[in-house]
Amino acid sequence: MSRYPALTIFDAVKKFGWPEPGSPIISRELLLGDACNARCVFCCAKDLQKKAVWLPESLIRERIDKWASEGAWLVTFSGGEVTLYPGLEKISSYAKKRGFKSVQILTNGLKLRDYDYVRRLAVAGIDEVKISLHGTDAATHDWLMQVPGAFDNAFIATENLNRAGIKASFNFAVTSRNYMQMPLFARMAGSRLGVTGFCFMFSFYSGGMLEEAGGLGVKYSAAVPYLRLALRYMKVKNIVIESKMLSNFVPCVAPELTNLMSDWGFSGPEAVSQVGIGGKVREVKESYPERKTRLPSCAGCVYADRCYGPDSGYVKIYGGSEFIPQDKEEKNFPYKTLYP
Repeated sequence: MSRYPALTIFDAVKKFGWPEPGSPIISRELLLGDACNARCVFCCAKDLQKKAVWLPESLIRERIDKWASEGAWLVTFSGGEVTLYPGLEKISSYAKKRGFKSVQILTNGLKLRDYDYVRRLAVAGIDEVKISLHGTDAATHDWLMQVPGAFDNAFIATENLNRAGIKASFNFAVTSRNYMQMPLFARMAGSRLGVTGFCFMFSFYSGGMLEEAGGLGVKYSAAVPYLRLALRYMKVKNIVIESKMLSNFVPCVAPELTNLMSDWGFSGPEAVSQVGIGGKVREVKESYPERKTRLPSCAGCVYADRCYGPDSGYVKIYGGSEFIPQDKEEKNFPYKTLYP
């Protein structure tokens, strides 16, 4: 149990002036560069880290100005490892001045061991930090990140965020090493740490994940039963689901969980979210088809007019037998997200 309680979504709405639950999420994400201080074995951007160049501040400000004028209220800075970007505090402060209600970052959390640094992020206007946490024990998480001590560091980072008044949340990348831990992760994050904003991300089979597929790969059919257990635990313990929390899943592998999937199709608010990579900005619905594929069997599915299809790298390894077309939409798991 933390000495400093975690901020809940309701605390954040009151403290930071975020839109009330039920409001649409109008978000933008900007990848600042590919430099990283971890060596995650599953990283899909492993090759890009060798070409690490930061975006110029002038371009970042230009994007912030444009997105603010479009009515976006949430901006996320990511990488690579975003905390290595030397001007993070400066651009975060600028985003707040331009009217963004929420400024978030995605990070491995290694630099957040330093409370003074975390406090500076809070002063700059960063109000939510999503930490990559890929296991419920040090052996799992440290090995996946290839950084000894990373698991303990994540707990220190979470404590520092709580102390500084920044909302903490987690991203969990699903691999063969940790998929059975999903129910335990829900208990650790939601019950022990009081963190409700976490996401289960089925890994994209590219970069490091593709290279290491023989040792890291896991089939949807093996992982989904543990995901269902995690969600049942959350339901029983009344752990809030803030927004869509299942990434890189498709409806046919768990039809009743479609309402919790964030990036499977052309419809929904997340489909028109924009991501900036280098000098280019695209809507999510324009970028996902490049890494996903439509199988011949998809044509007969009730979701055919909306679904991108499964990850193409995954299909190359495991084939398409798991992706069975659905003839009707299943009743959703009885758990709604606070934000659509």
